[in-house]
Amino acid sequence: MKNIFTLLAFISFSNAVNSQTADFTFQSTSGLNCTPATIRFTSTTTGNPTGYVWNFGNNSGSNAPNPSATYTSAGTFTVRLIVIYKKKTVQVSKTIVINPAIVAHFVYDRNNLCIPGPVHFTATVNDIISSYQWNFGDNTPPVSTSAPSITHLFANFGTYSISLKATAATGCSSQSFNTVIVDQPSISAVVSPVSGCIPATANFNATVGLPPSATVTNYIWDFGDGSTATTTTAHTTHTYNTTGNFTPKLHILTNEGCSNDFVLQKVAFGIPPTNHIAYPEKTIFCGSESPAFVSKATNSNKYLWDFGQGDTTSVTDTVIRHKFRTLGTKTVTVTPMFNNCPGTPISFIVNVIGVIAGFDYSNTCSDKKTFAFTDISQGNESTIEWNTGDGSPLLHTNNFVHTFPDTGTFVTKLSITDNITGCADVNITNIYTANPLLTNPDSSVCKNSNTTFSIPRNYNNPDALYVWNVAGLHMGPGNTVPMTIKANVLGKFSNNFVIIDNGRQYCPDTIKLKNSFWVRGPLLDFNAPAELCLSQSYNITNSSRPFFPEDLIRLWSWNYSLPGLGYDSTDFSTGFQPQPFKFPYWALPFKIKLTATDMNGCSDTLVKPVMVYDIPFLRSIPDVDTLCSGHSATLVAFHNDPITWSPANASLSCASCDTVVVNPSVSTTYYVKATNRFNCSVTDSIAMYVYPRFTAEAVKPENYICANEYVKLGVKPSGKIVRWSPAGSLSDSTSYDPIAFPKQNTVYDVLLSDSVGCFSSSTQVSVHVKSSPTVDAGPNKVYPYNTGYSFTPIYSNNVSSYTWSPARLLTCSNCAIPNGIASNSETYTVTVTSDSGCVATDKVSVFVECKGADLLLPTAFTPNRDNLNDYYYPITRGIKKVTRFSIYNRQGQLVYDAKDLMPNHKQAGWDGNVKGLPQASAVFIYTVEAICEAGETLYDKGSFVLIR
Repeated sequence: MKNIFTLLAFISFSNAVNSQTADFTFQSTSGLNCTPATIRFTSTTTGNPTGYVWNFGNNSGSNAPNPSATYTSAGTFTVRLIVIYKKKTVQVSKTIVINPAIVAHFVYDRNNLCIPGPVHFTATVNDIISSYQWNFGDNTPPVSTSAPSITHLFANFGTYSISLKATAATGCSSQSFNTVIVDQPSISAVVSPVSGCIPATANFNATVGLPPSATVTNYIWDFGDGSTATTTTAHTTHTYNTTGNFTPKLHILTNEGCSNDFVLQKVAFGIPPTNHIAYPEKTIFCGSESPAFVSKATNSNKYLWDFGQGDTTSVTDTVIRHKFRTLGTKTVTVTPMFNNCPGTPISFIVNVIGVIAGFDYSNTCSDKKTFAFTDISQGNESTIEWNTGDGSPLLHTNNFVHTFPDTGTFVTKLSITDNITGCADVNITNIYTANPLLTNPDSSVCKNSNTTFSIPRNYNNPDALYVWNVAGLHMGPGNTVPMTIKANVLGKFSNNFVIIDNGRQYCPDTIKLKNSFWVRGPLLDFNAPAELCLSQSYNITNSSRPFFPEDLIRLWSWNYSLPGLGYDSTDFSTGFQPQPFKFPYWALPFKIKLTATDMNGCSDTLVKPVMVYDIPFLRSIPDVDTLCSGHSATLVAFHNDPITWSPANASLSCASCDTVVVNPSVSTTYYVKATNRFNCSVTDSIAMYVYPRFTAEAVKPENYICANEYVKLGVKPSGKIVRWSPAGSLSDSTSYDPIAFPKQNTVYDVLLSDSVGCFSSSTQVSVHVKSSPTVDAGPNKVYPYNTGYSFTPIYSNNVSSYTWSPARLLTCSNCAIPNGIASNSETYTVTVTSDSGCVATDKVSVFVECKGADLLLPTAFTPNRDNLNDYYYPITRGIKKVTRFSIYNRQGQLVYDAKDLMPNHKQAGWDGNVKGLPQASAVFIYTVEAICEAGETLYDKGSFVLIR
């Protein structure tokens, strides 16, 4: 944990903050704080910490919320917990006492006894012990005592496991174990020589195993021939002067009264046999015979024969038979033996005559049932007779070629005679032929399934060897038939065969499977990282496919497991392409297993390991902070691995230190990156907001308004806290752009401050209030149509200009009192400007007098589409709107009816048609209702003539 605890002085201020508290409990896993002690720590911290830094006081630490620590030495340790929050840390310390370990040993006055007896034990312990508990392993009850020494009697032979448990006042204890052996001395002894001729001097050597304090006082030897000897050493000699078989024995005695016995290897000594006679049953015999040979001698119990040419043998019988391998004169020697004491050898000559039958043979590779035979017999062959054993005629030639039946075992015999000696011999061998097949009941199997290849119609040769090349596998040579294999190679195999080797005389027989053999199943492969960091996603690219495209894969099963730790994410995904996976913790290694099953039910499994490395521990404080321009701040990183701060040019005091000082001129986000030895990294960030100095500035320092008007004020820069004064004539004294409505000239003070209290600045904004003019345009007037009139306005004395509108019916538009003619009703606006530029307005209306003469209707109209007098409608003056216009025929029927007509709009009048049909010339009646511009309502009724 690199330099992490040097930060304590920097963060110690956080203990004064009570909104979050740090605390923890601890407990030994064994219930006793005895060295070595494993202590479990449990954080009971409040709030939402972002990290933990533990210092266990023993030069170790942890970043887990609830870690464990092992103390290997005794003492009082200060355990400190630093709890990291977003902007601060809180810490707490506690002491823990680790009691010294009890190291119990014991010694004894002896631990190897050759006879039952007492043993004295003394415990040696490195602490004050309150109790000792002894268990002597001999089925006696355990003994508890407060004294460190004890004597125990072992009453029987045996091996005993001794245990001592020593317990201190702290409750800490220790056990020690050893062994006491109560056993007789071990003895071994050898003698040499063990046979031969007398007098024979034999050497005896003994080896005795004794407890360290014991010694052998007497070696008592019994040589088996009636002689004895006692020595103080483990070596002696003895001369045997009589023939016979003897069993030597040894008895020992020790200084502690222990004893034991040992029986040595038997010895046998003799004298050279006498009266030796030896002879052959025959001195001349045929090579086909096994004649008898005789050898006899007084006292001989074994005969050693040498027949020449390396043929030697020994027998206890006086008669032996022997068949010679070659013809000719042979020298035979026999030696009689009495307990390996040789007598006088005898040699004699014999002649092997006649013939010895023998032949060689081999078949041909092109026709394996055809064999070539070669006679390799010895001697004079007067007659030769071959019997092939298949019912074929006998042959009388030295060499021949013969074709046997397709299948069978044929006893082939060569018989020869020598007419000179009358000797004959026979040589017999088995000839094997067959028409074998290679079969398999399965045309296809799933990969990793067992399948059996058989050979019907096989050779009967029990010594045949087989080499198998089937389903992509090579096996043999061996004698296994049929052959069951596990088909673990995918593919379509068209060249499946077995090679049968019947021996050197046979050409190997290659038997092929007639049909192709299919091993089906998925061909599994996927690409994935062999190692990654815990923070990274494990992405798999599955490139598996059915080996045979037509064998569609129906089921995909993925499994992530960690052998030995109990983690098994079985079937976390069942699709072809699994989703990216996040490992729950780091470990070495995880096993990634893919199992796929195709439409035939064939499945296979592929397992790949992945090393998942831990990511570094890294926490930084504060996570966000503010800074007044020109000031500096301290940033702290808690970490276990090397770190790097960035950006490097952002006023960092150190790029790799735990604690750094920054003095940024602008707001900056600082990043700290920790990288461990696996090249796994993690990054934390601290946002440092810098508040710069600023100057308050009015958007418009001087403002002018007319009396009873308002103006919008403004100040910059934005994003500050605003205070305007005086506030009484402002819409909002805390707004950047308040509305000002002073009654008199006013100077406003505005103060800008940043939100954290770093800097403030003020300025002034003036509002000047100007005088305004007044105007009264006079009362509204009603005049007869086309009558002249004058206005009677009243102005204040500061008016400097006049504007009347609309000006089309007035004698002037910029004079104080214009004149006009009442040709239609009109509303006029007069605008005046004062000498200070302020403006005032008023309105006055002139109405045309409302009379019947202003509502005129023609007495006739001619709707003949000559664009002259084609529509019948009212002609008006001073009328605002015709609200209804109706026409009736002489029978009182309504032929036309219109509402809300604009005045003098002929297209809104009657066109002389009713329901699209032209009306004949006639007199029609009309009624009309209209509203004058002055607001009165006029009514009129009359008649007119439609002329066609």
